[in-house]
Amino acid sequence: MLNPSYKEINFFYSNFSRPYLISNMIISSDGNALFTDEDNNGLGSDVDRRLMSELRFHADVVINGAETLRVCGSSSLIKEKELVKQRVSNGKSAHPIASVVTNSGNLPLNNRFFTSDAFDSIIFLGDEADQSVLNFLSNYCEEIVSVPKDNRARFILNYLYENYSSKIILLEGGPSINGLFFENNLIDEYFITISPEIFIPQNSFTTINPSKYLGIYKQDLILVSVQHSDESGEVFLRYKRKNKFKVIKS
Repeated sequence: MLNPSYKEINFFYSNFSRPYLISNMIISSDGNALFTDEDNNGLGSDVDRRLMSELRFHADVVINGAETLRVCGSSSLIKEKELVKQRVSNGKSAHPIASVVTNSGNLPLNNRFFTSDAFDSIIFLGDEADQSVLNFLSNYCEEIVSVPKDNRARFILNYLYENYSSKIILLEGGPSINGLFFENNLIDEYFITISPEIFIPQNSFTTINPSKYLGIYKQDLILVSVQHSDESGEVFLRYKRKNKFKVIKS
């Protein structure tokens, strides 16, 4: 069987007034997605990490939430040299822009998000944060953008579209930042890796955690592809959004 790959895929652009947003997450076979710092050995094989790089190859920007940065680290690095060469030959930067969304600005400055010079970085900082926090972080990051509390997700996508001509944005979690974009009906595609493991951390989460509870959220998806790796035992699913979510019970 062919090795799973995302190198040569097409995207289903349907809205040219904003970037196309894709989400990539991994879950255990029992559905857990986020792990605390004591469980940060996490999930994912070399095959999964290769496919992560292949999705980054297509992206202009990679978005992570602050908790993901604090617990697992955050970057937009593409490890496969051939993919980097191909991006450069296509007139793109070697790696996508790395970005983090945070309300407080409480971020670990020793993480490669701040220390690496391989990629540009942007922090989207909630406008409720003190000006001194913005000034401080400006010493460690190429750009700090103050984000209004209302319509944060749309503001971020519009900013990247208008200021960086971003066409494809990759959302790598965690669940809270996924929830922010989900509840605004902005995620166009979902890439989900299912790991052949049962993994039960102390605090379990699904891949999406909306910021507000309205009831049971339901969204229909269309299956685009299914791949699996004999080497790792992982299953790689790709879905596109069929419609906006509905609250079916409150």
